Amino acid sequence: MAAPKKNRIELIRLRRRRELVIQGIGILTNKRDALMKEFTVTIKRVHERRKILDELMNAAIRSLLAARSSETDQSLASVALASQRDISFEMPFKNVWGVKIPEIIFPNVKREPFSRGSAPGYRGIAVDESAGKFEEVINALAKSAVEEFTAFEVGGAVKRTTRRVNALEGKIKPGLEKHIGSIRTRLEEMEMEDRFRLKRYKKLRANQNNERR
Repeated sequence: MAAPKKNRIELIRLRRRRELVIQGIGILTNKRDALMKEFTVTIKRVHERRKILDELMNAAIRSLLAARSSETDQSLASVALASQRDISFEMPFKNVWGVKIPEIIFPNVKREPFSRGSAPGYRGIAVDESAGKFEEVINALAKSAVEEFTAFEVGGAVKRTTRRVNALEGKIKPGLEKHIGSIRTRLEEMEMEDRFRLKRYKKLRANQNNERR
């Protein structure tokens, strides 16, 4: 392995690289702070969405129990099958410091009682109420899922950015500082040696001139 260069050109190169590393640390630190801010806000929304989802789910389960007390399981299954449908939604992304964060556009899936596709006829109020409650759960679940996915993506970006900052601050920058210090020390030693040789040369020339006289 070749010995590291210790000259002024190498010193200039390392100083420029150090400046780039310092700039990189600043940029990555700003990115980490911005992502951390986004993560904190998202986590708060996650807790809020989960609380809403839990409340709606509990209400939906209670309404389902009420429906089962007034209707047979076969009747409820028939209504459920008739109510099946595909739900389309859009998921554009916003960019936060290079991290793509989804912004779901989800339609309100709650329908009117006679818009669920079941055959006309007698149907208890509890059945329609239960169906409406679970459609509210679907709305809340979609929003909660997006917030949790966002928290996962942003949290991962925070970890990756933090590792890069730590690597630059804890390893690369100190290594450059050490190398720069070593070159500066060697250059100072060479400068002192040159001064000593110059003084010695001047002294020898002076002695030679005196002898000639």
